[in-house]
Amino acid sequence: MYLTFDEYQAMGGELKSPKFVQAEFAARSKINNMTFNRITEVTESVKMCVFGLIERGYIGALNGEEITSEGNDGFSRSYASKDGKAEAFIRESLSDIPNLFYLGV
Repeated sequence: MYLTFDEYQAMGGELKSPKFVQAEFAARSKINNMTFNRITEVTESVKMCVFGLIERGYIGALNGEEITSEGNDGFSRSYASKDGKAEAFIRESLSDIPNLFYLGV
């Protein structure tokens, strides 16, 4: 676990425990996938990254979907991609950890 429920609440998070557990797991999985499981130490930036992913709703549908356009003739709705926002946020938040995203040999 990268962020405990107590830490999350101390940072001002408002999710209840069951929803937080799901959100933390999803955020941790997204981070691990992007970093090739290279997080060896849970630093403050890792905790803040998880918190930011949860609070910004970049993972799952915890805070709803961002609607980018809507039509009424025949009804259509388009949603913003959260994956791109999540990946950019992770890269920015964890930029202080060297070689985290590097695939080199």
